[in-house]
Amino acid sequence: MSPARRQRIAGIVLLFGFVYLAFEFITAMAWVDPPYDWAANYISDLGFADCAVIDGMRLCSPLHPLMNAGFLVQGTVFTIGSILVVRLMLPARWMRVLVGTLLVLSGVGTFLVGIFHQSLGLYEAGLNGFHVFAAFLSIGAGNIGILLLGLLVLGDREWRGYGIAVVAIGVIGIAASLLLLAGNDLGVGIGVVERVAVYPLNAWTIGTGVGLLVKGIRDRRRLARARAAAA
Repeated sequence: MSPARRQRIAGIVLLFGFVYLAFEFITAMAWVDPPYDWAANYISDLGFADCAVIDGMRLCSPLHPLMNAGFLVQGTVFTIGSILVVRLMLPARWMRVLVGTLLVLSGVGTFLVGIFHQSLGLYEAGLNGFHVFAAFLSIGAGNIGILLLGLLVLGDREWRGYGIAVVAIGVIGIAASLLLLAGNDLGVGIGVVERVAVYPLNAWTIGTGVGLLVKGIRDRRRLARARAAAA
């Protein structure tokens, strides 16, 4: 597969990251008893399959299947897109293996969050740890992976601006992940902290998709102008 074609396919695949954010918003808007609290509730609460009081908070998400489908879509998009991106941007095999492994683990973790979605049955079976592990795998491996990707492309003039942006969102994601792991919400709510840890992954997915497609258009125009000048 040529680099130009890989770039175009990666861009298209990663654009489907919009699906997750749309599903999350729609699911949250459908939660009205009581209204979903973006600051106090975890993201995974939207996928809770029952109506119950857990840790003093009432969870009842009518569109929980939609949210869990969003995790499956995001996990798939992130995994496939990551494989294409590292092959496109990273020249050395060790770089591709290191960054690719972290990003694929993140995608798999997101997918498993949708498979092992929260429910009373999962709690009663003592299996909620699978969900928590998958969530931290998704968040932790993903933020470390995109940070390393950004650092490794800084030396490449073609991707330097992209690398700076990716490093920035990776640092933000890792800092918020550490706060989330420590259970420190800084007074803004644990839901806010979790989103600051998770949304860098969504920003990377969609931003990289848009960036690759725009770059592809510019590259084709530049090539067309060069051919016209040489004719």
